[in-house]
Amino acid sequence: MNLTQNNRLKQVTSDTLIVGVDVGSQTHFCRAFDWRGFELSRRVFKFSNTGMGFLTFLRWTEELMNRTEMKKVIVGCEPTGCYWLTFQKFLQDHDIQLVTVNPFTVNRSMELDDNSPEKSDLKDPKTIAHLIKDGRYSTSYLPRGVYAEIREASVCRDQIMKQHIRGLSTVN
Repeated sequence: MNLTQNNRLKQVTSDTLIVGVDVGSQTHFCRAFDWRGFELSRRVFKFSNTGMGFLTFLRWTEELMNRTEMKKVIVGCEPTGCYWLTFQKFLQDHDIQLVTVNPFTVNRSMELDDNSPEKSDLKDPKTIAHLIKDGRYSTSYLPRGVYAEIREASVCRDQIMKQHIRGLSTVN
């Protein structure tokens, strides 16, 4: 184990609620666990990929934290498609840490649980949460303010330059 994984493991304490989220285009599914891997949610919690759905998730998380007397929460997901970005922005605005796990690692770890590589909305959140518990995640960075504007301007410039070169190529 390397130093960064040790640092990630130190972030998960007995006061940490670990929430694994399976991100979808319309609906997200999540399950909550403690630092030992015991499931704290009675069943899979489902919420929509909207502002109201995110608020429902936030209330559910706060209720679990109050019931279990946990002090902090780490939410994790697979960074698939663009559907997780709005969720990340919402969590960042509410000072909740969102970490990402490698989709390939999720797929391989799933086989360890039940000897079946099939993915499902019920299994994915559990596997994601267990990977977080084991320190096998990455922190994601979403720039704010001026830094977000610089990143957006850079992307726009790249697109304009490609269009300009494409236009010059068709003229010649």
